[in-house]
Amino acid sequence: MRVNPLYMNDLVGSLDATTGSEAQLTEELGSGSRVNALSDDPVAAGQNVLLGTQISGDDTFSQTASSTQSMLQVTDSALSTVVSQLTSAVSLATEGNNGTLNASDLQSISNQLTGIRNEVLSMANTTYLGQYVFSGSKGTTQPFTLDSSAASGVTYNGDDTPNSVSYLETPNGQKIQLNIPGDQLFLANGNNVLGTLNNLIADFSSGTAGPTAEADAQQLNGALGYVTQQRVIIDNSLSRIETAENYTQGESTQLTAAQTTMMQADIGQVATQLSTAQTQQSALSQVIAMLGKQSLFNDL
Repeated sequence: MRVNPLYMNDLVGSLDATTGSEAQLTEELGSGSRVNALSDDPVAAGQNVLLGTQISGDDTFSQTASSTQSMLQVTDSALSTVVSQLTSAVSLATEGNNGTLNASDLQSISNQLTGIRNEVLSMANTTYLGQYVFSGSKGTTQPFTLDSSAASGVTYNGDDTPNSVSYLETPNGQKIQLNIPGDQLFLANGNNVLGTLNNLIADFSSGTAGPTAEADAQQLNGALGYVTQQRVIIDNSLSRIETAENYTQGESTQLTAAQTTMMQADIGQVATQLSTAQTQQSALSQVIAMLGKQSLFNDL
């Protein structure tokens, strides 16, 4: 019978391997993760990094979307008020042009239109977190001011460039519009909202309907329609962000679950394997110790 002359080396090697396995299983049991180093499972470690990046991106988008929704809600609320005020102004102008009101009534309409003009001006200068939402890229500049020297009685101080956060990009690459410069809302396509209101105020201020009162009323009705259309853009953006945020949150939950399943140790199985490894280690240690004693006795 042939005897392996290196049996002791083999036993020591088995003991080292068992000890290493025991150490790894102990770490898994303590951390709850089956992959604590790249060498444990290179493929799973790589996939874990990719999943972590995706989850981080989804979480970042959700945080940004929440803040962005607040800004859009402020913008939408301002435009809602503008639409409501302009609807009232069109109604007043139509009433003033029907030819049945006396001078006092017409002057009252002029005063009411002044109040509407001031409310629309306030909404056009709406701020969110210290930034004017309708001033384009000039967020710290009040976009609209009354200016008697201007032909329309109002000056736009912003620009027509969307601000630095004009779009929000979703994790899948979709771009959602976030703001509209004030000149595109209140001045574009001949729809000078504040200027037309100023004209209507003047049309009825003397107690008689001025010669341009009907044309100005029609102009304001057109401006009302245009602002209403622009508000739809903001409403659509709010809806798209909500949909994207819900999808992203669901995806993040699924990815986190997949990551947990892939990386989490099976505690029961690991405990069993650790117990087996400890038994093997004890047995190997005893065998090596016994063989070591026999070798020493033979030498004597």
